[in-house]
Amino acid sequence: MSSRRNFLLSSLAAATSCVSNRVLAQESEKAATSLRILILGGTGTTGRYYVRAALGRGHHVAVFSRGKTHADLPDSVELLVGDRNNDLDSIKNRDWDAVIDVATYGPGWVRSLGQALGGRVRHYTFISTISVYDNPARNAQTSEDSPVLAYHGAADPYAITQEGDDYGAAKVLCEREAEKQFAGRALILRPGYIGGPDDTHGILTYWAERAQKGGEILAGGDRATPVQYIDVRDLGDWTIRLAEKRATGTYNAIGPQIDQALMIEAARRNARETSSVTWVPMQWLGARKDKALWGTLLFWEINKGSLTRISNRKAVAQGLTVRSLDVTLADTLAWHRQKPGQNDLVTGFRKRDDGPGFAEVHTPWSEYLDHERDTIAAWNAARPQKG
Repeated sequence: MSSRRNFLLSSLAAATSCVSNRVLAQESEKAATSLRILILGGTGTTGRYYVRAALGRGHHVAVFSRGKTHADLPDSVELLVGDRNNDLDSIKNRDWDAVIDVATYGPGWVRSLGQALGGRVRHYTFISTISVYDNPARNAQTSEDSPVLAYHGAADPYAITQEGDDYGAAKVLCEREAEKQFAGRALILRPGYIGGPDDTHGILTYWAERAQKGGEILAGGDRATPVQYIDVRDLGDWTIRLAEKRATGTYNAIGPQIDQALMIEAARRNARETSSVTWVPMQWLGARKDKALWGTLLFWEINKGSLTRISNRKAVAQGLTVRSLDVTLADTLAWHRQKPGQNDLVTGFRKRDDGPGFAEVHTPWSEYLDHERDTIAAWNAARPQKG
């Protein structure tokens, strides 16, 4: 590794260590005033972290769900059972200091929520997505003012109740409905890839686990490909803090950019085993018959120049702080190793045959590592020789 890259790694570690210490200290702080907070989607993968952050700050938390998902909610959490489609009775006629809407895909749910709660909500947070942006590859940096998608679907957008092909455009309509229903009280947060424990896509999980196994590691794409994510705990904590001060407006909820090589080096630095990295062009991997196997590996390269150049300047000015990549990787690995089925990994995503969205492609680690070695050998035999 070059002395310059060593310097960059040590500088990044030192700078983020101070920030991480401040973030961890913030998590133990209590809010000046305890709020009544309603969280919709609080039993989901990311939703539980909003719950934990709110409880940690000393707030009274109620979670609205259909009661079908067991999320190990603390006893202090009030569980309100209902259905966003046709049963909001359990949250009607209640006053809330803050409402956080985590898993809404269509504007109809935002409208019905606004109608059910009326003016009895002091602050409303809608969790949107950076997928709302229209062709972000055209932007040097994508800010909150960049163009967003228009909805062109054939279906009535107010009938949408699940993630589909028009996911980003439907979220735009949700944002607009939020500003209408909760005028002057609406906060719109646009997260990107959410990492950390309960890793939503498995990308950081992959690198944290792969580095632990040592040996020669296959890395796809360009070393300088930008990487952006936000730790789920930082997102949850910041969201609650914004609700406490009734912040309004729209913010990209994403961490700073680093490059792919630095991310991989951080994973290797935290590993017990020694390793090396072989960089293989995406075009070569994509031309192979086994290209579906490398979906996760190519995640950052696939989004290069689009959803990895998101500006978080406005969010930082509003108090967003994030823990270090080293801490996120270590905690992600610890979480993953406590899960059942950790002998498999997510190696890609394929279009679902039975509905909208994508399904994970799982591969046993033993099979993956054998295939990785064969692929590196094939690349070494095929690549142009220097000299």
